[in-house]
Amino acid sequence: MATYNLQHNEVVFLKDESVMHGGALASHSDELILTSLNLVLVKKGLFGRSKGALTFPLNQVKVHDNRAQAAIGRSNSGNAALDVYFLNGQEQFSFLSGGKKKVQDWIGKINFAVTGEELPESSRTGMALPGSEMVAGVLKDTFGVFKARLGPQLAALTKVARKCGSCGAPISGNQGQAIACEYCGSIQQL
Repeated sequence: MATYNLQHNEVVFLKDESVMHGGALASHSDELILTSLNLVLVKKGLFGRSKGALTFPLNQVKVHDNRAQAAIGRSNSGNAALDVYFLNGQEQFSFLSGGKKKVQDWIGKINFAVTGEELPESSRTGMALPGSEMVAGVLKDTFGVFKARLGPQLAALTKVARKCGSCGAPISGNQGQAIACEYCGSIQQL
């Protein structure tokens, strides 16, 4: 791990290379490490040599409603970024690959490292609106009613493919439909 040495009571939870810290005029050349005690940014130079490490103690991450204040943000290039809010400011990290899914993974691991609790997948995005679960349930029930009422009509529109009983050529259409074979002209019901 370049210039960062783990303490005797510290373990690594997550590690990623090709990370950009901040944004302006930076490149994706750094390494980000989440340990049980710190968020560590190993600064790397042009040829991958270590230029030092920045350590952000996890006990300085803001916590609200038993959730670490880490969220999906936007980098200067418009890509998903990891925003972490500390007692004395905010830090932003963006990843060269992985996008929003990778940021969500980091949010979940940071929350676990800070609070000791796993986050449900839906709450990592920071996009959930109050009452959205209730609306989703109502929509699911509504679709269920439509499916139950329209099920027989929808089944009638089921596409099928078979071989012609006369010549063996492929034929296709809706189930129950009478169709003429393109090759031999015989009429068949699907």
